Amino acid sequence: MKTKKILKKLCTEKGVSGREEEMAEIIGELTKDFSDDMKVLPTGSIIVTLGKTDAKRHIMLDAHIDRIGLIITYISENGFVKAEPVGGMDMRSLPGTAVTIHGKNDITGIIATLPPHLTDKEKGMTRDDIWIDTGLTEDEVNELIFPGDTAIVKSQYRELLNDRVAVSALDNRAGCAVIIKAAEIASKKMKDTRLSLVFSSQEETNESGAKTAAFLLKPDEAIIVDVGFAKQDGVPSSQSGEIGKGPIISISPVLSRELTDKLRDIADRMGITYDFEVNGGGTGTNADGIAVTRGGIPCAVISVPEKNMHTQTETVCINDIEHTAEIIAEYLTGGAEK
Repeated sequence: MKTKKILKKLCTEKGVSGREEEMAEIIGELTKDFSDDMKVLPTGSIIVTLGKTDAKRHIMLDAHIDRIGLIITYISENGFVKAEPVGGMDMRSLPGTAVTIHGKNDITGIIATLPPHLTDKEKGMTRDDIWIDTGLTEDEVNELIFPGDTAIVKSQYRELLNDRVAVSALDNRAGCAVIIKAAEIASKKMKDTRLSLVFSSQEETNESGAKTAAFLLKPDEAIIVDVGFAKQDGVPSSQSGEIGKGPIISISPVLSRELTDKLRDIADRMGITYDFEVNGGGTGTNADGIAVTRGGIPCAVISVPEKNMHTQTETVCINDIEHTAEIIAEYLTGGAEK
């Protein structure tokens, strides 16, 4: 399946952190051509497996499937819906934003904001200010929406110039697209390898999905795919990668230098450019938890450069997704030994 089609299917679906099981049908559809073994864990993580159980090595590919969003906490007597962020919402982007509330039905609302004429223009929105106006009365709202329901910002999938796309939830549906593409490429050529694709839950809140999946699977090693900061004004060059010029490879004390070097060598041999993100501590990804599961799991992190992270217009380059998938697929099919 073409990368843009995979990405569009993934990014236009819900799956706010804590409700990832809602993505299982989509994942099943996107992986049915190379695997029919899928299960959903109690945490909401979705696992798709390829290869024999007695294979010589067992590799875990992890990409978190949860997205940031909102959770409904209260309904006022005027029918306004109070919400709180789930994950690191960019509060600057919320005033006046259209959202979809997943209640009994999907309901469109607008995050209410005072006109700038009547408020302090310097004061930004806080989590206590998030009220959603659905246009319904209190009784109508209470019939359709309940505390604990989730909401996502409305975001149109847009194709930009230079093979870029912009839409919400690319963090980390872009990573999910990478591991789907990598498995699709490698599935016909893998030998003596068992592969577990983990579409992990709750990375944006507590990383519990990846930790529990790694404990259950007991892989020999894990490659974690996420998004990283793309270079742009205001973003430190040492912690970002050039969009459109390949993935970002992480180096950190928590990661396996051997596994990381293998991915670098493969990229060099394939002529795929990449950037580095070097951390003196953790990586800020699921690798931090996976690496210390059970007796320790060797991990590497490879990321897709992304602009405008945690907004309605997250932006990535399709080529970066495909090149990242190609590097991983080459590793899965024995490329490190060539």
